[in-house]
Amino acid sequence: MPPKIAGNWSFDRDQEWAGKYATCKKNVPRISPLNVNTSKLSPCNALCRLSLKYEPSTCSVSMVNTIPTVTFSPNSLIKFKNEFFYLNKMTLHYTSMHTINDSHTDLEILLYHNKNPISDVDGGIILSILLKKGGDYGPVNEFMNEFINKMPSSEMLIEKDVDVSPEWNPISLLPKSKAFYYYDGALPYPPCDQKWTYIIFQEIVPISMNIIDTVRYIIGPDSKNIRPIQRTPPNITMFYNSNSNFDNTQDISDKAINAEIAPVATVPAINSLGTTSWLKQNIYYIKGIVISIILILLVYTAIKFAQIIVSNDLLNSFIISQIKKKQKREYEASQKQMADQQAAEYGGVAPVEKPTNNNNNNNNNNNNN
Repeated sequence: MPPKIAGNWSFDRDQEWAGKYATCKKNVPRISPLNVNTSKLSPCNALCRLSLKYEPSTCSVSMVNTIPTVTFSPNSLIKFKNEFFYLNKMTLHYTSMHTINDSHTDLEILLYHNKNPISDVDGGIILSILLKKGGDYGPVNEFMNEFINKMPSSEMLIEKDVDVSPEWNPISLLPKSKAFYYYDGALPYPPCDQKWTYIIFQEIVPISMNIIDTVRYIIGPDSKNIRPIQRTPPNITMFYNSNSNFDNTQDISDKAINAEIAPVATVPAINSLGTTSWLKQNIYYIKGIVISIILILLVYTAIKFAQIIVSNDLLNSFIISQIKKKQKREYEASQKQMADQQAAEYGGVAPVEKPTNNNNNNNNNNNNN
């Protein structure tokens, strides 16, 4: 389940958020987004180890409060500071939510990883990928092109499934260098939940201008779906992990998942997430079965209809009735044509019959009487 996006608010009225949501006030202990000041970072290589295991996924899209959202299959996860977090969804933002030394990038993708795979109440980790205008080719462009033109351009609360290739995998979004900044923050929109931590990759990823323009079109050409940069709370430290690769000692394997996650009651194993997860993973098989059943019903209906026509001789009766109607129309047409010809021969006046001799004799006898 994705983090909740509360209703009745907008990014262009962010000053109103605090009146409706206490956790969106300026003086809360955790807030987002923040500026990353690279001159004020604390190293955390040993304390903030990160590893990742992403798998090919299905794709569902929606739009809530001008936030284009993609929901993934529940089969990918990360391990951060010795805890597991499950990939749930991603959101697209123009321009970037965060800044590096007070500079925005063209886009920012936020990948949400829940601590609890079936609920967002416990918060989690948000991986941030900053993007800038670049070439038209590469894995990021290929990944985005599979769904970006099918994103809704208006509010759509119900998710819509999008067909993507079997190899479609969010790992394509990650930069080559895995060095990152990290801080404890909150959701960057209402209800501004306080239980979310950000990992912002240092390397800025190139993306085609066409995709940037498409995101702008989706949210509105004159709109931005970002919250202004907030003042960093005095109790928040911005950390930096300079490792250019994920921590190899923290590799996530099936053995590690079964051994370390299964004992945790609130975090079930990734292959036992319940009916909703099973439905997501098998959605295309279900669609195929439904379509096959519909086709079988259509064929059965057509056969029964043909049997009714044959058994009741409906086809012959229909043909005969059509022939009779045609003959009647031809007869009426020929009679009308003959009448028109006679009228034309006599100047438009029908001929008058002359009285016979018998009629004359009868008249004379009447006169004599």
